Amino acid sequence: MADRRLPSRPDERTRPADRPLRVVRLLAAGLLAVYLTTLLADGLGLAGPGGVLAGGGKLVMMGGLVGLLASRAVIPAGDRLAWACFAVGVAGYLAGGVLHELFYRDLPVVPRPSWADAGFMLLYPTAYTALFLMLRARLGRLTPAMWLDGVVTGLTAAALAVQFALGPAMRAATGGVAAVATSLAYPVADLLLLVLIAGALAVIGRGAGGCWWWLAGGMALFVVTDTVYVVQVAEGSYVAGGPLDLGWGLALTCLGLAACQSPRRGSARRLDGLAAIAVPGACALAASGLLFAGHLGEGDPLAGVLALGAVLAALGRTALTFHDVRALADSRRQARTDELTGLPNRRSAHEALRAAGGRLAEGGTLGVLVVDLDRFKEINDSLGHAVGDALLHEVGTRLAGQLRPGDLLARLGGDEFVVLTADLDRDGAVALAGRLRDQLRRPFRHGGMELTVDASLGLALGPEHSTDADELLQLADLAMYEAKSHRRGVTVYDEAAHGQGRHRLEAVEQLRSAVRSGELVLHYQPKLSLPTGSVDGVEALVRWQHPTRGLLFPDAFVELAESAGLMGELTTAVLDLALAQCRLWADDGRRLTVAVNVSPSNLVDEQFPDHVAALLRQHGLPASALVLEVTESLLMEDRERAVRVLARLRDSGVGIAIDDYGTGYSSLAYLAVLPVTELKLDRTFTAAMSGSARAESIVVSTLRLAHALGLVLVAEGAEDQATVDALAGIGCDVVQGYHLSRPLPPDQLWAWLGSNSAVEAPVG
Repeated sequence: MADRRLPSRPDERTRPADRPLRVVRLLAAGLLAVYLTTLLADGLGLAGPGGVLAGGGKLVMMGGLVGLLASRAVIPAGDRLAWACFAVGVAGYLAGGVLHELFYRDLPVVPRPSWADAGFMLLYPTAYTALFLMLRARLGRLTPAMWLDGVVTGLTAAALAVQFALGPAMRAATGGVAAVATSLAYPVADLLLLVLIAGALAVIGRGAGGCWWWLAGGMALFVVTDTVYVVQVAEGSYVAGGPLDLGWGLALTCLGLAACQSPRRGSARRLDGLAAIAVPGACALAASGLLFAGHLGEGDPLAGVLALGAVLAALGRTALTFHDVRALADSRRQARTDELTGLPNRRSAHEALRAAGGRLAEGGTLGVLVVDLDRFKEINDSLGHAVGDALLHEVGTRLAGQLRPGDLLARLGGDEFVVLTADLDRDGAVALAGRLRDQLRRPFRHGGMELTVDASLGLALGPEHSTDADELLQLADLAMYEAKSHRRGVTVYDEAAHGQGRHRLEAVEQLRSAVRSGELVLHYQPKLSLPTGSVDGVEALVRWQHPTRGLLFPDAFVELAESAGLMGELTTAVLDLALAQCRLWADDGRRLTVAVNVSPSNLVDEQFPDHVAALLRQHGLPASALVLEVTESLLMEDRERAVRVLARLRDSGVGIAIDDYGTGYSSLAYLAVLPVTELKLDRTFTAAMSGSARAESIVVSTLRLAHALGLVLVAEGAEDQATVDALAGIGCDVVQGYHLSRPLPPDQLWAWLGSNSAVEAPVG
């Protein structure tokens, strides 16, 4: 059969958005190569007077960068508006560069401010906007902890920049107020960008990706380069086309490389555990160092103020962390505590069982007592839930009063409790169970009433009954049900008496695993069309290929599936196998209808017709290839819903057959309303018709009824040629039975079909 699996998810390295990004990366590399070549030529004296070639190379690089950012803004890979803002900002920076080259480059003193400065400064507001858009796209709700992490990191970055970059620039700046303000505007604007990026990195955490780190590196280069530029201009040592131009070029290149990064999928991923406080902790230490430097008289006052703010924010973050830890501890305690009684809950009980399993493995003992109240539902229903809750609380108090300090009492749910006790022999555990029951049999007082309850207790001991602590709980539960059903009060688990229930639980889990792991197989019994003498259909019959017990027939596990609520899942698995095999036969040139038995859970499932339709589409089969068989007894459970479900199936083209017809008591009633296409006459009538005139009359009358209603009659139990001949003689449509073939595996049925291509015509 053709493989119809869905296409796999594209690999992260081959996403469609990455292909244009590769072109963008090549463009960025080319632009950087052009700019570095012009700088090298300038260093070798080949750039002409005034470094014209280097200046021109810088403009070419910035022009290409504008195109690169604009192309990134149209790639459907996220953050398109943000990259458009960056493109506008760099375009302004390019305009400033063009104005500088045309009008100010050869002046002995460049005026401040100038029109070139207006173009350069356009980069900053657009960059702020772009970063805000990118940050907003990666974050949902900003928690107080995230705000504080960003504040601590941002203030620390600002303090360090002021101490080592902005401070020296401010002290070196000379000239009028406008000139000084213009000179300092660049490092200050760079500093604000760096603070914003540093805070964003602290908030985003592991989800930042290479884009944000390239942006951070570029802003750091801008801060350093602009600061050195202010100092060199003040000292008169700045030379166009020198190392500072390389710094600006590399900073702009970092912006281009950020645009070349593949966008991260999903939202921000916060750091956990110690990693979550590593960044704010390191920042707090750095800020403390700056405060200490200020104390020694070596620090910048503004840097000290910023560092103090970072330390205060870090203290707030620490207080918030302690609050979160305490809230988490309280949440963990509540998650393991029963709200009503204040006792440990089911989760705590299972954790204690896992811990006790280690003690059992080391040779220790464990007693597991399951306590279930009798008549509690009656009290709850007649007196109300408030009284029932008060009773459960008092039950917990009384049980706890009889236990030793090392014993565990937990509420499993409802009116069921469990006691785990260690280092008690069998007699001691039975005596404890007796004391617990005696306490519960004492009257409970509520208002002016006295309430009397009893309890059923089941006891299992390790390692006597099992060395697995979880299994001991199951065994104690089985013993408790035995005590409740026979009103014995206290019952100790006994393998001979209760082992069947234990093995039944194991069998249910094995069957559940078998359904999901492919241990079910189908055998197919052919159905012979008497008018044509050909086999046009088969009935699918499930078998369980058990790993240790061999091939099991339905009577060994169907009832188990029904009682365990697995019948719906089992039916769906059988349908999938049957339709897959039907598809294989069709591909090999033989179209057969396949009949599958339906369970009660399917008939009351309003979604079942949709599941059937989906399976038919999956295997590429028409609805007419499937017949669903239902028994009369199933139709009695919820007739109205069954009629709705079967009507939808029939409307889609699926065949509906009444199996074991004649064994129920309401045949004519449901035949009037059900969308049936076939009647399958029970084998008891077919097998008896050759020797019983009454049985033959029943078969004949059923056949006439079926034909009058426009239905096909399928006769089961054709065990010999005489029965087949008799059925053919009265005009029966289809026969099925051991005389034709027993149910066969698919390959054997295929061989049987090949050797019986012309079935012997029945004697007329």
